[in-house]
Amino acid sequence: MQTLEDLKNRTPHDDMLAGDNSSYIVAGHFPHDALAKILPKGMSIPSDDVMTARYPTLEKVEGKHPFVLMFSNCREVHDVMTEIKLRHYRELMFFIPVTYTHGNEEQLCSYVPVLYLEYLIGVIGGLYLGLRKEFHPGMKDIETADSKSFSIKGILDGSFEKAPANGNKELDPFFARTLGNPTVTASYLNRTYFYTTKAHTTKVLDASPEFEWNFKGSVIKNDEHTFANYAEYHFTTSQAMRYDAYFHPAYSVE
Repeated sequence: MQTLEDLKNRTPHDDMLAGDNSSYIVAGHFPHDALAKILPKGMSIPSDDVMTARYPTLEKVEGKHPFVLMFSNCREVHDVMTEIKLRHYRELMFFIPVTYTHGNEEQLCSYVPVLYLEYLIGVIGGLYLGLRKEFHPGMKDIETADSKSFSIKGILDGSFEKAPANGNKELDPFFARTLGNPTVTASYLNRTYFYTTKAHTTKVLDASPEFEWNFKGSVIKNDEHTFANYAEYHFTTSQAMRYDAYFHPAYSVE
């Protein structure tokens, strides 16, 4: 638990939430036209030049935009100020690289459109970050030492297998870059918030993914361009902030 002095010196960019996750992290591809129609105000699909510069290792798929799916087991999740821990829960979330435009500034961010949970307290707590979390108590998740299957009826089905360990593998650069971008979300009140997500991996393996996601009229499936990692990592997030507070704070940010 943080001391009174720690609390006095805190800034919104400091770690607010922390925990230890194990996740199957998957690269999917969303049709450009369908994605452009559902992005919130201020967000757009980054140009080819931006994507090439920021994601130099990523293969370009004509007419489609890459995004990240994370199927996670969440443990030891807690508020860093109180250290009160939540029970183990399962969560599915998405990160879509977008350009956020504010006046004459453009920022490459990772947009989180929705999260699916089977833990009601986690859904309620997500409102503090402005996140659109959906409660799905019927979520099915079967996991073995080397595989995982996941299902939310009518919304998403997925299955994964880990590859054998092969040295000290690192998280694929697409996943690492996307998680490292400022995270942006649009709340249920259509207010836009930004926060920092950090993932410190302790184990990374290749994985074989299959999935089908039904979202806002589009059905997104794995294809020949799909790839995945299995990762174990410690994560942190900062407080959610409005644009100027995040990108132009009155204090210095490392």
